Amino acid sequence: MLFPRQFLMRLSFLLALGSAELTCRPEGPVVPAPMGIWTAADFQSTVGSLTLTLDAAMSGNINAGFPVENVSFSIGVVSFDQPDPGTPIWEYHRLATTNTRGTQRLNKDSQYLIGSITKVFSDYLLFKSKVDVDAPVTQFIPELAVERSRIQWENVSLRMLGSHLAGAPTNFGFSEHYYLREVFQAYGFPPIDDSAYPPCGVIGLNGVCNEKDFLAGMTTSYQYTAPMERPAYSNVAFTIFTIALERITGKTYAQLLDEFVVHPFGLMNTFPSPGNDSLAVIPPQESNWGTDYGLSTPGGGLVSSISDLSKFTKALLSRSLNMTATETRGWLKPAAFGGNVHSAVGLPWEIWRPTTLVPDHPHHITLYTKGGGALMYRSQLAVIDEYGIGIIVLTAGQMEAVTPLINAVISTIVPAVDKVSRAQAARKYARRFKSSGGNSTVEVTFNLDNDSLVLVSVQRNGEEVLSSITGLWNMIMAPFAAPIGPTVRLFPQEIYENKTLQGNPVTRQAWRFWPELLSSAPSELPGQGVDASNCFSWTLGDWVHYGSEPVDRVMFYEDGHGEVVGLEVPFLRSGVLMPL
Repeated sequence: MLFPRQFLMRLSFLLALGSAELTCRPEGPVVPAPMGIWTAADFQSTVGSLTLTLDAAMSGNINAGFPVENVSFSIGVVSFDQPDPGTPIWEYHRLATTNTRGTQRLNKDSQYLIGSITKVFSDYLLFKSKVDVDAPVTQFIPELAVERSRIQWENVSLRMLGSHLAGAPTNFGFSEHYYLREVFQAYGFPPIDDSAYPPCGVIGLNGVCNEKDFLAGMTTSYQYTAPMERPAYSNVAFTIFTIALERITGKTYAQLLDEFVVHPFGLMNTFPSPGNDSLAVIPPQESNWGTDYGLSTPGGGLVSSISDLSKFTKALLSRSLNMTATETRGWLKPAAFGGNVHSAVGLPWEIWRPTTLVPDHPHHITLYTKGGGALMYRSQLAVIDEYGIGIIVLTAGQMEAVTPLINAVISTIVPAVDKVSRAQAARKYARRFKSSGGNSTVEVTFNLDNDSLVLVSVQRNGEEVLSSITGLWNMIMAPFAAPIGPTVRLFPQEIYENKTLQGNPVTRQAWRFWPELLSSAPSELPGQGVDASNCFSWTLGDWVHYGSEPVDRVMFYEDGHGEVVGLEVPFLRSGVLMPL
């Protein structure tokens, strides 16, 4: 039997789909991020309870998991549409009772060392400097292109350096513990001369590195792993690509930070350490406050505040980061897998994908996080793009405090935001829409089940055509994929157009249907079901068209107040249907 060439091309692609039942959904939001969440009663109730819980921990009524008398901290929850970029929609501050130096009025403008959250700003500068991020670093730093180098830097790009994929060492000098040399020897290590240590950057032995000594050290250091093999956390990588940026632009790191971050976003408390003691949160213990990080600044040497981080996070969430929306989405994509199926690494994001945060409506949620640390300072930034929120925790004092704090905030806030987003989606989208006038009548009904929006009914001239849509799919796609069941879900595609409806400005949103595959025919061959956890459904969109219109595409119309005022089903030539 002969088949058309187009049929064979399609078959060669779709045979890879397999026929196992696949329970997966598109990456991104299940329903649109909630608007004005700070006004929602469920959110207000949740943050009120969280405040009381934190108060109880600080007063000793419950175990905080850290010595509260020695820990100061600030927490902020950020929304993509908050009215004031520098004022989180919820914040909590606590000044340790043992703090005697620095500010005594802890608030959103108080300064902390933020450690490696600095890397987020540094990678942003890498993008904004308009350099070729895929060029080898030796193109800009020829001192690294020496034959004697233990690392082949010509195989390392600026992008690899910014995403922990260069295989670069973690530190230079800082990983030495010269002050513990006698302890090492007591544990059986042989005595060594001081000349065995790096010539700079070793605490207790020598001074900070200048650029020449640092780059020379990068030719004598060992690489941690091969470039692009797997993520290997590196602070020196950020120093290296910053040296390249400084040479390309003729500007210092501080000048680039001012040009692209501080001035555009109106940041008042973000700059290289040392900070302002009168505004600082300074722990009672010996700490890194007041340290000049020098060449190490791009990897972890900035001071910042809740307010400044709120401004930057809000801009990222609202796609107003002085990057295109496409560039911002690209920045949030993973560059490599992490240590397990729930973790990945980006630029410089530490990406975490838990499945248990919303037990009432279980699904994976992607958190783009970045942690930071300095002596007696820990920090955590979490960007939850699909919900349009960010969470910031800054601590000063006992360094174990950040983990119970960030866990408490994430596990409390995310379910509340999910609940509000579903309530808004139910009100706005889970409705009936009907055409008015014209040669035919079209009526479409959506519902919100435990997982997502669902297409309940599609009627044209009084006849139900939903079963016809799924029937057409199964007839056309039967040779290539498992059949689909009666449940047709739909998800937003993050595609927006400014339009006019009945003389009023509206935003048209594209959504796509998401069919659920049924199980394949039973087989007695071994290994059946082994691929059940593989998500192939993302390959199934846009395969069936009718007269140039995809049969899985619908459009919602939203007015300036965020209310849905219309629906269009282009493949049925429906025109704009009105909500009932």
